[in-house]
Amino acid sequence: MTLAIEQPVRSTNRLASVRRLYLYLVAFVSLAAGLAGMSSLVESLARLWLGSTGGGIFGGAGFGRSVASSAGLLLVAAPIFLVHWGLAQGHHTEIEERASLLRKLFLYAASALSLASFLVYAYLLIEGIAQLAFGFPPARSALLPSQWLAWSLLALANGALVAYWYHVLQAEGDYAAEATPGRIIRQLFMLVAGLVGLVLLLWGVASALQILLRLLVDRTTATAGLDWWPNALGSAMAQMLVGAWLAFANRAQWHAVVTLRPAEGQAALRRLYLYAAVVIGAVATLTPAALVLRELLLMVFGAAGGALPALLNKLIQPLSFVPVGLVIWLWHWNVLRHEAKAFGESHQGATVRRIYYYLMAGIGLALTWVGSVELLHAVIDALLTTSNGFGDVWHEPLANGLSLLVVGTPIWALHWRAVQHRASLDNEAGDAERSALPRKIYLYAVALVGALILLFQLAQVVYRLLLMVMGDPTAAVFSAETANQLADCAVAALFWAVHVLAIRRDTQMDKARPTVLAVATPQTVEERRTTLQATITELERNLVAARAALQELQSSEP
Repeated sequence: MTLAIEQPVRSTNRLASVRRLYLYLVAFVSLAAGLAGMSSLVESLARLWLGSTGGGIFGGAGFGRSVASSAGLLLVAAPIFLVHWGLAQGHHTEIEERASLLRKLFLYAASALSLASFLVYAYLLIEGIAQLAFGFPPARSALLPSQWLAWSLLALANGALVAYWYHVLQAEGDYAAEATPGRIIRQLFMLVAGLVGLVLLLWGVASALQILLRLLVDRTTATAGLDWWPNALGSAMAQMLVGAWLAFANRAQWHAVVTLRPAEGQAALRRLYLYAAVVIGAVATLTPAALVLRELLLMVFGAAGGALPALLNKLIQPLSFVPVGLVIWLWHWNVLRHEAKAFGESHQGATVRRIYYYLMAGIGLALTWVGSVELLHAVIDALLTTSNGFGDVWHEPLANGLSLLVVGTPIWALHWRAVQHRASLDNEAGDAERSALPRKIYLYAVALVGALILLFQLAQVVYRLLLMVMGDPTAAVFSAETANQLADCAVAALFWAVHVLAIRRDTQMDKARPTVLAVATPQTVEERRTTLQATITELERNLVAARAALQELQSSEP
């Protein structure tokens, strides 16, 4: 009896999956082809109406072929899309259809396609308007009347499509309460959209600041040719406005979802977005800061070549990124801390947190390691290879080493201290931290690199010693090269020992932990709260599905 009931259900499910795959795949391909044909056709017709196309009522043979190709593509793709999308929409009242993975993939892929097209045309339109507003000569502007019309129409059309897909998603009835596959697709879409908007905003604001700083330097030094900036500033403004709209619209949407479904606040992809934004802000702050510090140190050491304008031009680009990156860094770190405190941390969220902390600790350690080696090499070379003490040879490596140490050491120390504190806890949180895969990868990777450096560098030193014992005059044991190799060994041994001791301590605590577990409480308050929140989230999803099923049953009754 069980087989007789289950077999038709499975067969029906397979047929529905095949139908969905066909309908949504053809609908998406035809949508993409239709948008491409529409873009080309609108631009061609706008040039024919408002611009010069090269002769003839249709603008010449080449222009006619272009119009015919675009129109043909649109006329074929549009009906195919409408038919297949209409067939797919015919099943939208079914709960299984609305919750299907293929439908969610299509809706968010179509949203991404329409949104990308909208952003491109909005960027081109804003760039041209900004260039004209800043006094760029109209004859040299990229915004011709035909392009103005075409980009405006295409931005409106793609913006309408974005609004339509958003309306369809909202009308599904499970927005922000999807089943796991649909929820992951939505969160991935929001993650990518948010990061793209953030990068555009960062680059646009930094470019605008760079242009303003360069204008100040050029006017101070009476540099000729100051008519370059309207074009560049127009592009920067377009990037900034498009990125700001995308980033803040995505933030508002995610805030609305978290307000509606608090469990979303501890979702792994939400945490991944916040940690990625923190990394972007940190990189945009610390990398330029290291470059600025390097140039300033070279200036202090008297090794900065060139006149003052040349030095200022070197500092303009890194200085323009520092304030923007710092704001992004601190803002998202504050949001991250607030949401972690308000919503707790899921198991997947804890994994994302660990990846962030060990990644940042690894980056900071690499900068500290290289900076230490550069600094020691600079001092050794200055002492052993120059006849007049600290000569010109040591300035650049010394500046490199100091700048890397100033930037890298705080990054490594803060993140390493945070993970070590959690790993030293004698409870379940400490157990989870010590047994986490990102921690194991980080500790053993650093230990491996340190051991390999010790192996190869000490082998070279021992090789020189053996040559000296055998009387080889080319051994050069007491040379700068040998001293540099010993310095490399000292730095590697230090960091190798720190991380090997951490591995040893983890092993000792894990061995002693079972005796503590017998008297420990089964769950901490935070873990109990996380479990209850997960249970409530699952119950809410089941309630939404049950209500939808009830409504469908009631609507089908005579």
